[in-house]
Amino acid sequence: MAHGGGLSVAGAGRRGEVVFTARGTFAAEPARVFEVLTDWPRQSAWVPATVVQRRGGPEGAAGERFAGVSRLGPLVLDDEMVVVSRTPPAPGRDGLVRVRKVGTLLGGAVDIVVAADGPGRTAVSWRERILLRPPALALLARLGGPLPALLGRLAFEAVLRAARADVEGPGAGSGA
Repeated sequence: MAHGGGLSVAGAGRRGEVVFTARGTFAAEPARVFEVLTDWPRQSAWVPATVVQRRGGPEGAAGERFAGVSRLGPLVLDDEMVVVSRTPPAPGRDGLVRVRKVGTLLGGAVDIVVAADGPGRTAVSWRERILLRPPALALLARLGGPLPALLGRLAFEAVLRAARADVEGPGAGSGA
């Protein structure tokens, strides 16, 4: 798996899709990183102005439902998701969780890959394909060209840095 810091973004497509990939490395075993990244409510500490809530289904398995509820003043975004598949890492096998966005404003998919990257190290690739459903939002995304994808990548690289600090504890490194 490639896990360099290179730009891996696509602009907003014809239908108002925003696609980006954020990458990070962790000084921890893949199983630990996977466990923390897929503890959905724990993400509330990493994503500004957002509370992640479980909303049913089998916890830690395909069918689990959750939502990231983001608030900015009076504006509320309810990003509803469902886990499509969840395969924890094992010796010789990367971990992969696939999530589908099923909300009225945001559709799309998320793939999080967790891979061994040497002894006690893990590489993470977090890919989002966000479909903006309302036509006005889709138009804004299209007009933004590559900017929405770039901002998404930068935001999720910051999320991965916060997750890394959570996994590694105080004094964790600051590189992505």
